[in-house]
Amino acid sequence: MAALSLALYRERYPGAPLAERPPDPELLALIREWQARQYRPRCVRATVRYWLSSLGGKPEYAPARLRLPDSEDPHLLCFGPRPNTRFPLYFRRAHAAVPYRLERGEGVCRIYVYDPDYPRDSGRRVTFRRGGTEFEYGRISSREGWGIVLVPLSAIQVTKRR
Repeated sequence: MAALSLALYRERYPGAPLAERPPDPELLALIREWQARQYRPRCVRATVRYWLSSLGGKPEYAPARLRLPDSEDPHLLCFGPRPNTRFPLYFRRAHAAVPYRLERGEGVCRIYVYDPDYPRDSGRRVTFRRGGTEFEYGRISSREGWGIVLVPLSAIQVTKRR
């Protein structure tokens, strides 16, 4: 759902968030298609490749490299396990969100996200502290063994923007 939301950003449904669209047959078909895409081998391989290149989802890589929806190939934020004993548990609970705004302050960085689990909550954000070495997003926290990976939309086989 996060990838679909990002792909549709200012393309097919301008001006209305995905959560506010009526569930017409075309939209439901798109949702089914995009839900299946996340399990395709290309997408899984790409996510693993980006996870490895970020040294297991180390958070300090995210704010500096983030590409927002207005970029040529924007990122999804994927939350998954760091290499630790909780890896199998967290792998099953992996999650993705769409970043849309970045704010930097003194000692803190916030990335505001659209989360398909909370479609009407515009205040959801990932907060980075300690020079970006720690992050927190609701119950997801680097202190608890979570990592964060930037996955470009093109990794989910969407390279052409309409």
